[in-house]
Amino acid sequence: MDNIFESFSLKDLPFSFKKNSLDENIFINFNGNIYNKSQLSSLVNLEKSIDIKLLLLALYKMYKKDMFEKLEGIFTISIYDKETKKLYLARDRVGLKTIYLYTNNDRLIFGNTLSDFYKDENFNKTIDKNALALFLSYGYVLQPYTIFENTVKVKSGHYIEYDIDKKTFLQQPYWKLESCYEEKKPIITEKEVLNQAQELLYKSISKRFDEKAPLASSLSGGYDSSIVAALLSKNSTKKLNTFTIGFEQDEINEAHHAKKIAAHLKSDHHEHYFSDKDAIEIVPKLSEVYDEPFADYGATPTVLMSMLVKKAGFDTLYVGDGGDEVFATADDVAKFDKILNIPHSGKMALYTMLNTINPLKIPFIKSYQNLPTKYYKFLQILKSKTVADMVKAKPILFFDKEIELLLKRDDISFKTVFDEIDFPKNAQTVDQVIGCYFKTTMVDAELVKSFQATRYSDITIKEPLLDKDLISFMAKVPSHIKIKDGIKKYILKEIAHQHIPKELLDRPKSGFDIPFSHWLKGPLKELLYENINEKRLEEENLFDTNMILEIRDKFYNGNESYKYKLWTIFLFQLWYKKIQSR
Repeated sequence: MDNIFESFSLKDLPFSFKKNSLDENIFINFNGNIYNKSQLSSLVNLEKSIDIKLLLLALYKMYKKDMFEKLEGIFTISIYDKETKKLYLARDRVGLKTIYLYTNNDRLIFGNTLSDFYKDENFNKTIDKNALALFLSYGYVLQPYTIFENTVKVKSGHYIEYDIDKKTFLQQPYWKLESCYEEKKPIITEKEVLNQAQELLYKSISKRFDEKAPLASSLSGGYDSSIVAALLSKNSTKKLNTFTIGFEQDEINEAHHAKKIAAHLKSDHHEHYFSDKDAIEIVPKLSEVYDEPFADYGATPTVLMSMLVKKAGFDTLYVGDGGDEVFATADDVAKFDKILNIPHSGKMALYTMLNTINPLKIPFIKSYQNLPTKYYKFLQILKSKTVADMVKAKPILFFDKEIELLLKRDDISFKTVFDEIDFPKNAQTVDQVIGCYFKTTMVDAELVKSFQATRYSDITIKEPLLDKDLISFMAKVPSHIKIKDGIKKYILKEIAHQHIPKELLDRPKSGFDIPFSHWLKGPLKELLYENINEKRLEEENLFDTNMILEIRDKFYNGNESYKYKLWTIFLFQLWYKKIQSR
C-alpha cells in the first residue's frame, strides 16, 4: 500500500483529501497488512476477497471508532468523516508502523513519514527542545513526541480523534498491553505452556506467510531469529534464505554461530562482514533512513542488512524482534525487588542527602568512567516508587543536569509513556520489567530500527514473535515458568531446542552491536569533525558549544567513557544537517 500523506488547510475540507470514490462522506487511507481479513469480512457480510478499503469502510459504518480494536495486523489508517467533522488516525497495537500529525493554526498534515512533511512549505521544522532532551536521554524520541514542535506520533495501540471545528485532538487507546496482565495467572503445567506457545508460534507464522514471496529471514545466531528461521523452514517447502551481518571484532561477532545454524537448517545463507568502508557509506545514510535523529547502535548493520536483502532480490524479511519482551529477558528483577522492599522513607532520606552532591563540579570524578551519569541513575532508581521508574532510569545517556547545561535552559519538561505505564498492583515484577521495555525501548527503538531500515530498502517486514495472541498468552504465563532456575526466555529456548541442537544456541549472547568507537577514531573521524566543530555549533546555536567540544576532545584524548555521548551527538548532527537542506 502507498504511504499515507495528506496536507491541507482546514478551510478546504473535505475537498483537499485525495479523491475517494468509495463514499462521498467518508475518506479512508490505509497502509499495512491486515491478518484477520476473513473474520472481518464475515462480521460485515462481505466477500473475503473484498478490497481492504471497502472492508474498512464497512467496518467504520458499523462500529465507528470501535473498529480499530477488531483489526489484527500491522497498519496505519486515516478516516475523515465529513458528517461528524472528525478525523481519526490509528496505529497498530505493537506500533511497527508510524503515523504523525502536525497542527499549526489552520494547517493540518498527517502521514507515515516525516520526510513527506517537508514537501509542504507551511511545515515548520523548529526543533522541540523537550523532544531533543528525550533524544539526549535515550538516543531516540519516545512517543508521543517527535523532534519537531507541533508534531506528534500516534502512540502504539492508539488512535487520534481530531475535531475539525474545535481544532483539538485526543489520543485514545483501543488496546493496552497492561490489560493482558490483568487476568489471573492460570494453573497450567510447563508442558502445556510449551505446547500452546509453540502452536501459537506456528499460527503466527501462518498468518504472515505469503505463498508467492520467496523466504528470507534475518539470522543473528541468537534464539529469537533462530526460532523464527527454524519454524519458517518447517512451515514451507520453499527454500529458506538467511542473512547475517558479521564483524571482525570477536567480542561482538556472532556470524560464525549463525552460519552453523544456517547449515543445520539447510538454508541458502548470505553472510557479510561489516567493514570500515561500509561504515563510511552507511553511517551518513542514517539521516535519510530514519525520520528523526536515531542513535541506536544496531541501526547501522540493520540498514546494511536491509540493503543486502533487497540487492539479493527479496521484498519480504522475517525478523525475531520482540523475543526479549514477550518471552522475558528481564534483567535486574531481583535488584528491583530488593529496592522496592526498602521503606520509601529511608530511601528518600538517603536520596536527599546524596542529591546535594553534584558530580559535575568535582574535577576528577566528572571525567572518570562516566561516573556522573552512573551516579544519577543510582539516585533515580533509589527514589523510584515503581518498576517503570527504575526501568526509565537505567538506559539514560545524558542526565537532567547535563541536558540543562547542553541546551542552555532549565525549563525542560515532559511526560512520556514511562509516566503512563499502569500495571495492575498484583503484576509480577518480571512482567512489569518486560512490559515497560515493550512499551518504550522496543516500540521506539528496536522496532523503529528494523521497520524504518527495511522501509528505506522497500522491504516488507514480518514479526511473528509479536503476534497479538502470543503476547496475550505469554502475559498469562507465571514468571517462574518464563524464567526458570535463572534461565531467561526459558519457554522460547525449550521450543528452539526442539528444532535446533542446543549446543548451537546455548551460549552467552553478544548482541547486535557495532564497533563505533573504532569507527569514530578511524574511518569516521573526518566526518565527525565536519559535523562537530565550533563554527557549526555556534551557527546552529542548539547546544552549549564548549560542552560538546569537551565531550569530543576527551574521547579523542583517550577517555572511552565518552563514546556513547559523542556517538549520540554525532548522529544528531548528521540528521540535523540533512533536514536543514530539505
